[in-house]
Amino acid sequence: MKVLAVISLLCFVSLGYCQQGNLVELAEQLGAKTLVDLVKEAGLAETLSTGGPFTIFGPTDDAFTKLPRVIINYLKKNKTALQDVLKYHVVSGKVYSSQLSNELQAASLLTPAKIRINIYQGGKVVTADGSPIVKVDQNATNGVIHVVDRVMFPIPIESMVDMVKADRQLKTLLAAVTAAGIGGALGADGLTLFAPTDKAFAKLPAGTLDNLLKNKTALTEVLTYHVVKGTAFSASLTDGEKVATLEGKDLSISLDNGMVKVDNAMVIRPDDAVTNGVIHIIDSVLLPPQYRRHFRLNN
Repeated sequence: MKVLAVISLLCFVSLGYCQQGNLVELAEQLGAKTLVDLVKEAGLAETLSTGGPFTIFGPTDDAFTKLPRVIINYLKKNKTALQDVLKYHVVSGKVYSSQLSNELQAASLLTPAKIRINIYQGGKVVTADGSPIVKVDQNATNGVIHVVDRVMFPIPIESMVDMVKADRQLKTLLAAVTAAGIGGALGADGLTLFAPTDKAFAKLPAGTLDNLLKNKTALTEVLTYHVVKGTAFSASLTDGEKVATLEGKDLSISLDNGMVKVDNAMVIRPDDAVTNGVIHIIDSVLLPPQYRRHFRLNN
C-alpha cells in the first residue's frame, strides 16, 4: 500500500500521466471492486485489459449501491443488458480532462449512445451524463480512467419529446406541447425541461388548463417557462441560483436537505438524461410572473 501511495503521489505531481497496469488492474487499484466484478461477469475483462486505448468513466462501489437492488439483479441476470451498460461507460481512445468541454458528446462503445459532458461553476463541477467526476486522469497502459460517483443509467436513447411521449405520467404535458406546437423547439440540443406531471396540472384551478389550451400564446409562454437553455443536471444546481428560461424570465432554485425546489415546485425525479439534454420531473406547474396574479394553485 505504501508503494501505491508513492506511485499515486508521483502521478499527481506529473499531472496524472503515470501508468499503473492495464485498465482492469488500475480499476482494482482504485478500489472499484464492483465495476471490476461486473466487467468480468459481462465477459469484457480481456477487451479492457488488452485492447484499446480506451477511456473509462468508472463508477465507484458507492455509485453502484445507489442503484435499486432490482436493477443490479436484472443486470446480473441479463448479460447483454450488463454489457450495454458497461460499454456506455467506455469511450475509444485516451480522453484526458483537459480535452473535456461543456456539452461535449463523446461517442461510447455502445453505438449510437453518447456521453454528455457538462462543466459547471467555472470548472468546479464536471459531470458525465449528470454524474460528477470525482477523480480524473488515472492513467493505465492502455487508456485512462475518470472516476464518477453515479452509474450512468438509464442510458439516454430517447429524445426529450420521445421521453415525454413514453412517460405515462406526462400525458397532459404532451397534449399541451402538441397544442402549442413547440415539439420542434424541444428538439434542440442542450436543453433542460422541468416536466410537470398529470397530477401537477390537476392542481391548477378548474378551467385553467382548458383556457390555456385555447390560447396558444399563453400556453407557449407557460410551457417555455419550463425549459432552460443548457443541460442542467442536478449536480449543477445551487441554492439561490437563477436560471434563464426560453420564455425569458428566470426560475429560482432552492435546495433543502437534498431536495431541489424550482419556484413553487419540488423536483420529484431528477436527472432523466435524454439524447438532447435532461428532464427533471416536478410536482407543480410553473407559472411565469405575468400569470401568477390570474391563477392560484390548488395544493
